[in-house]
Parts: sequence; structure tokens; C-alpha cells
Amino acid sequence: MLNLIICNLTMAGPIFYVLIIVGVFIFIGLITAVIKMYNKSLQGQALVRTGLGGTKVSFSGIFVVPVIHKLEIMDITLKTIVIARTGKEGLICQDNMRADIKVTFFVRVNQTIEDVKQVAQSIGAHRASS
Repeated sequence: MLNLIICNLTMAGPIFYVLIIVGVFIFIGLITAVIKMYNKSLQGQALVRTGLGGTKVSFSGIFVVPVIHKLEIMDITLKTIVIARTGKEGLICQDNMRADIKVTFFVRVNQTIEDVKQVAQSIGAHRASS
């Protein structure tokens, strides 16, 4: 009986080896696909994943399946907005004098899941980053 099994394995040897090689390539392809689906964020960025399962926010890394999810990267670092009104565009005061002003605002999104999710849903991650 054992002799018959060994004889059958030697006759099916090339097919067996081809199946093993194909299986190894499929395994390597699956591992590569899983590695490509994991996205890591840089310092000062939040990853916002939308799609199946709702909206998820991560500050380190997250799995994104390309057809099922959409990934947006939100920059949550401190932004500077400068508004300057000088010359003809200066503000006219109550006594009809023209005043030149320059105002600087510092804006950022808090690094909490709730705040990032609220900003991403209200104005969008790309618009909040610019």
C-alpha cells in the first residue's frame, strides 16, 4: 500500500511541484496586497477612512480596501491666516478716516477623533488641510 502511494507521488511529481509553485506565488501576492492596503500617517496628519463601516479616523495607521473604502489625509498642523487691508482697501472708521489693518489668525484642528471626524464631515479633509 505504501509502495503504491509513493509510486503515485512520483508519477504526479511535476504537477505537484507546479501546484506548489503556483501556491507560493498566490501566497506572496496575498501578503503583498495586505501590506499595500495598510497606510501609515506622518506626524501632523490624520487619516480619515470613509465607506463600508462608517467614518474611521486614525493618527497612526489604518487598513484601506481600495474598492470598499476611500482614504483622505487631513493636515492637522497649525495654519496661519493673514488678512491685511491697506491703502484703498483699508477700513473706513466712523470718523471717515481710513485705517490700515493687518490681522493674523492661527487655526488648527484638535487631535481628537471626534473633532477630526466633525471637520472632515462638515468641510472635507482636503479643504480643511489647505
